[in-house]
Amino acid sequence: MEKIVAVTNCPAGIAHTYMVAEAIEKEGQQRGYEVHVETQGAAGVEHKLTADQIAAANYVILALGKGMSNEDRQRFDSKKVVELPVSDALKNVPDLLDHLDERAEVYHASKVKLGSDQEAVQTGIISHLMAGVSAALPFVIGGGLLLAIGSILIQFGMPNVAPKDGNLGSLAWVLNNVGQLGFTFMIPIMGAYIANSIGDKPALAPAFLTTYLANSPDLLGTKTGAGFLGAIFLGITIGYFVKYFKRINIGKTFQSTMGYLIIPFVTLLIFGLLTYYLIGPFAGWVMGALIKILNSIPTSMKIIGGFVAGCMLAFDMGGPVNKAAWFFGFSLLSSKVYTWYGIVGVVTVIPPMAAAIATWLKPNMFTKQERESSLPAFLVGMTVATEPAIPYALAAPVPMIAANTLAGGIAGALSMVLGVKRIAPGIGVFDPLLGLIYPWFNYYVAFGIGLILNVVFILWFKGAWLKKQRKAAQG
Repeated sequence: MEKIVAVTNCPAGIAHTYMVAEAIEKEGQQRGYEVHVETQGAAGVEHKLTADQIAAANYVILALGKGMSNEDRQRFDSKKVVELPVSDALKNVPDLLDHLDERAEVYHASKVKLGSDQEAVQTGIISHLMAGVSAALPFVIGGGLLLAIGSILIQFGMPNVAPKDGNLGSLAWVLNNVGQLGFTFMIPIMGAYIANSIGDKPALAPAFLTTYLANSPDLLGTKTGAGFLGAIFLGITIGYFVKYFKRINIGKTFQSTMGYLIIPFVTLLIFGLLTYYLIGPFAGWVMGALIKILNSIPTSMKIIGGFVAGCMLAFDMGGPVNKAAWFFGFSLLSSKVYTWYGIVGVVTVIPPMAAAIATWLKPNMFTKQERESSLPAFLVGMTVATEPAIPYALAAPVPMIAANTLAGGIAGALSMVLGVKRIAPGIGVFDPLLGLIYPWFNYYVAFGIGLILNVVFILWFKGAWLKKQRKAAQG
């Protein structure tokens, strides 16, 4: 019996991670393989592969969306490894297992490359950015929920009183301030883990401290912090600085101190001074100008921007185009610009829910497998995971993607017009009830119209597409 081990992860650690893991396990077991899958999701590492499982495995599959550190890869030294983006794995697990031997390359821990797929996953800038986002998510989610609870308590008449004269602060005040810490550390954590993704652990502390400095106007004497721009710039530059610094050979005597002493100290010294005198003030000025521009965009242009963002979010359902729009909206949270992330809250839940509803309304237009997947797609879609819409799009790409994109664009434009704001990631359509999206009524208007339009477009476009397919089949 052939044995396969796999590792799956994705930027958010919510949908792709577990869907691909389940698909690999199910398909592998059907073929008579012994399969063990380690998931690196939002809950941390689960079902961690043991040394014995790895040693006995004939193949290793790495389906990654946020990359993997060199330290983590060392487990698979001398194993036959197939590495590919997690989004590609989700599209066709049977094909992946059909061609394992052809695609596998022996991995050597001393080397970096495993082939073209691995190159794209590990060295792509987007994968490093997503590693930073993945690390920052728990901070902003936890902080956002505490802020929402604190706000709800205040609305119900509870006091919001700071500590004074030896008295403790009120519960609402504590929740709001602890929650705000999540937003305070969100950007430094993002910068730190971008650097960590590139340069490993020696880059973590210097990137965290310099990004925190760049986002401290009181320390820099600037009007605004560097925001996500500072996190991206410092994370990437420090990451690559450390990556190449590690290649310097300083002799056996001091080599053992490189990782925990010399590299962090030298990197922090150089980039700390650069951040204080140059990078921080300049990035803060750029960030202030960007926020000013975003706030002063005419309404007509905001509608166009909302439409474009909505189209991007719905287009590839968790792919790179979706992630680019998501990252833009998410990154502005630390600067208290919430409308672009409001579009994310509206649009991302729509495609899978619309696909499910369409199967219930016109079951004859969908396969048995699509009908059986409709309820899980609907429920998972409600929690801001667009990925369950992917199987429907793969079965009929032109009509489904067109329907999703057009409806997403309209919903995005409506969200911007109605001023929907989302202060933190949450649990999808229930976010307004938690105080994470407001005004709640405007959110449900934009979401409801977008959902209805998406269902209508699916039935219309796919109906025409199927009719054309039947005519072509008949000659």
